[in-house]
Amino acid sequence: MTFDFKMFRYIPSLAGAVVAMVVFTILAGLHFWQWYRTRQRIILCVVLGTLGEIGGYGARIASHYNNQAWAAFIVQGCLILIGPLFFAATIYMMLGRTIRLAGGEQVSIISPRWCTRLFITADISTLIIQGLGASIMGTMQLALAIAGEKIVIAGLALQVATFIVFVVVATDFHIRTSKKTLSAPYSTSTASNEWKKMLWILYSVSSLILFRCIFRLIEYAMGNASYLMAHEWCLYVFDMIPMVLVLVLMLVLQPTKYFPTKEERKMSGGFKFSEVSVIQSA
Repeated sequence: MTFDFKMFRYIPSLAGAVVAMVVFTILAGLHFWQWYRTRQRIILCVVLGTLGEIGGYGARIASHYNNQAWAAFIVQGCLILIGPLFFAATIYMMLGRTIRLAGGEQVSIISPRWCTRLFITADISTLIIQGLGASIMGTMQLALAIAGEKIVIAGLALQVATFIVFVVVATDFHIRTSKKTLSAPYSTSTASNEWKKMLWILYSVSSLILFRCIFRLIEYAMGNASYLMAHEWCLYVFDMIPMVLVLVLMLVLQPTKYFPTKEERKMSGGFKFSEVSVIQSA
């Protein structure tokens, strides 16, 4: 069998990697500042994912000067591939909190606690699988390169499947809670609007991450010599830009502002959204 695996089929762009590093560094700093102000620990997952992107594109700078360097290839492949998994973890945790804040534990097909646990477990499994696959793809042995590629494909397929299930659960919760709100004898418009805003933020960010995951799945499924793998612009257009948009949306829309602080949770005695919204509007 002919050996047709290459680390890079081009010389990685120095300008592209530098621009990506600068953009992600700025966004990491802004998200860290947001965490410092709000102390919402969930934001730290976003920061970790952004640091992964910075490290990945930093390694591509090294690959620009030596596109046959094994270490740089492994680092950039692993970090750019698994960085967005931390963004996904943030989204998964937000859904569980949104269900609690909306007081929708009774209508959700998965309880908030198990919702977070199941999706985070799947996310961690995906991270391990993709990291393992990406780490062994750089070995210049045909059998290992092919095995690594298949492992990455399996990890990406699991990630896409997890996101599809996530969207189904979120949409089902949205529909059920909307019906419950309409049939209630009275409801606070503020509460109704707030949890809906949260869900639309999750839909928007999830769509971008899912789009990126599907691209990476197709890219690896087509093989190392495919057009998508052999042309660097595809990585920036279908991976980097969607992830930048995810970070910008989460920074601008600030979904964590709808979560109660520790003091508000103590005052409200729980996570009921209608109670928290009254505190916030006071």
